[in-house]
Amino acid sequence: MISTLDKATQTDQALEDTVAHLATSALGKKSGPIGLDDPLLSGEAGFDSISLMEFVLRLEDTFGISIPDEDLDPDIFYSVKTIASYLRARLEPEI
Repeated sequence: MISTLDKATQTDQALEDTVAHLATSALGKKSGPIGLDDPLLSGEAGFDSISLMEFVLRLEDTFGISIPDEDLDPDIFYSVKTIASYLRARLEPEI
């Protein structure tokens, strides 16, 4: 039997994997694999304004949410982990 903690861990991992996949897709061939803690707004990944908007739209479509402009914060969109944490809080009643 899988414990509630194990299910939560699996859900967290799936959420982070989905966010990483969407980020990689939005960046196209500009980037290799994205680590959970890699900075997304600078460094190697380096979202530009167009790829960032594409990424946000992919997040909204995938998770069925609308991300308001005020949530487009560098602290939220710092890494896959910070985005997954934001999404987890937004989706918590559903997860």
